[in-house]
Amino acid sequence: MKLRCTENSIRLRLRKSDIKKLSENKVLSVSVRFPAGNALIYEIKIEDSPKVSAYFNERLVSIIIPPNLASQWINSEQVGISENLELSDVQFLAILIEKDFPCKDRIDEDKSDTFQELVPEEGESC
Repeated sequence: MKLRCTENSIRLRLRKSDIKKLSENKVLSVSVRFPAGNALIYEIKIEDSPKVSAYFNERLVSIIIPPNLASQWINSEQVGISENLELSDVQFLAILIEKDFPCKDRIDEDKSDTFQELVPEEGESC
């Protein structure tokens, strides 16, 4: 699972094997290790929630998907799930969860675990 963050935006891209693990275990967690034993952990979970939500606690970024949305996304050709979470009257946190496609400009990339058979929407990139 890949994590991309920009200002007020979190994007997760899941490979086929990631989606299989998420479907089976209802959670997929990845850690990025740092010197001195520190780690950033990010996860995606399928659990009861009225909509996609996000939480941050110390070193854990957690994205929650309701079961009905997760099932629809996992079992279809739907490319992604998006949600804008209100931070204030004028700010939002944009959440985008997508199936991972091979990068067109990376010829040597291992594409065996990506969604080549689906056609990504216009403007999608690595």
